[in-house]
Amino acid sequence: MKKGEKLFVVDLETVSLFSNTDMKRILGDENLYQDTPFLYLIASYSRNKSLYWAYSNLKYQAKIKKGSWMIYSFEKV
Repeated sequence: MKKGEKLFVVDLETVSLFSNTDMKRILGDENLYQDTPFLYLIASYSRNKSLYWAYSNLKYQAKIKKGSWMIYSFEKV
């Protein structure tokens, strides 16, 4: 990314339900894993990794909630 460019992370909160701690617990328990829809795991993993990278490498600007959607805004400084 070039200086001044923006990145938006868009998250559907009703699908990306799990924190990294929750994910480790679910993945470590066969029964929990079998009972958890794979879409929730993938969406949570993707959101967690994207936000971790953005917070680590970019300047956080804002987040906006629109219904079940959360939009995070970052800028390259």
